Amino acid sequence: MKGKLTAALMTTFLFASAPAWADSEGQQILQLQQQVAVMQGEIQSLIAVQKASRGSQAALADLLNRSQHMQQEIRELRGYLETKTHALELAQQKTNAKVDALAAAMATRATAATASSSGSAALITPAPAQAIAAEAQSTVNSSVAGLGQADYQRAFDLLRAGKYGTAVTGFQAFIKKYPQSSLVVDAYYWLGQAQYVLGQNDAAIHSYESAAKYSQSSKAPDALLQLGQLYQAIGQPAKARATFRRLLQHYPSTPAAQKAQAQLQASGH
Repeated sequence: MKGKLTAALMTTFLFASAPAWADSEGQQILQLQQQVAVMQGEIQSLIAVQKASRGSQAALADLLNRSQHMQQEIRELRGYLETKTHALELAQQKTNAKVDALAAAMATRATAATASSSGSAALITPAPAQAIAAEAQSTVNSSVAGLGQADYQRAFDLLRAGKYGTAVTGFQAFIKKYPQSSLVVDAYYWLGQAQYVLGQNDAAIHSYESAAKYSQSSKAPDALLQLGQLYQAIGQPAKARATFRRLLQHYPSTPAAQKAQAQLQASGH
């Protein structure tokens, strides 16, 4: 009887303590699950960081590789440009040498032609710029009266100052604005002189011819003399002689005619 009671008491004890044991085990399992979840989160974070690090390293390696390629291209381009620049410098040097040689040859020919046509150093015509500058400076009474006198004087002063390009523009504007002015013949003459200095030979010929049409003007014989000298300078001796003879025929008593006669005698005509 006592044994049965003892067994009953044990059974009661076991059943009574079972829920408490189960709760303890359940809490432990829950805690372990929570810890596992935390660890899994940390692992995922570590994996993500590692992947990001690998991606950054790959991107950095790609940038480095592209930078190296660009530096190589820059070096190649710089070498190409240096080669081309050197080639251009050599070509420019050759061109300059040819231009200098041509200029020297032309100067020699011009000197020889002038010397042969004049027959004497005293009759050699000075360089146009020097001769024209001297003539302009010696023209004391340049402020002659006439329509558009101020515009004419400005252009003449530019010529005196050696500003031939601006003077050409000034004289052309004056002629266009004041075609009936008594100063037009002077404007044509000085326009031709400025154009002669600038090497505008065709334009200078036209200007001299325009001045020569004013047969009553004192500038007409001077214009013919300059025209003949221009033809002579550009290698057209036949036209030069014809112009000098024309000057002698129409203005035989002028200083310009005396110079034209000397030019004809020096050339053997």
